[in-house]
Amino acid sequence: MKFLKTGLALLPYLCLVVAGPVTKRSVSTDLATIATDVQALDTGVNSWDGTLAGGVPLINKLDVLQTDLKTAISDTAAAAAFSASDSTAATNSIKTLTPLITTTVNDFVSKKSKFASAGLTSVVLSSLKTLKGLADQLATNLEAKVTSGDVATIKAALVTIDASFDAAIAVF
Repeated sequence: MKFLKTGLALLPYLCLVVAGPVTKRSVSTDLATIATDVQALDTGVNSWDGTLAGGVPLINKLDVLQTDLKTAISDTAAAAAFSASDSTAATNSIKTLTPLITTTVNDFVSKKSKFASAGLTSVVLSSLKTLKGLADQLATNLEAKVTSGDVATIKAALVTIDASFDAAIAVF
């Protein structure tokens, strides 16, 4: 009985010990998932046939990306400050994501007339605005967790990403 009481008393602390590394690993996994989502979205935009029916899979990809960004935002907020290696890994992920995001956003712009013909302009505009807001929140959360030396890199990436979103939003 004494062992059971001691074990139950230690259970919350055991959960905290286990949750720490899992959360950091989750952020890394989240960023990799976002990269995969953005690549899938870009492939979808580039292969889109310009029809309303063909736009449904794009809308689904946008929804998946938004959901995964929200997960990353939550996981990053819950994470402890990153170690130097975790900070470098997260920063390198953002460096990789930046050109993927700007290319994908630019690909949406290049298909603007097709989106207009399919009646999807307002959906794309709304999605671009939402994605920009989510990217900003994720960057803010990452800035709070990475080492001080990596903050400037995250901020610079966000400037590039935001400029891309702003230009696309102006077009749509």
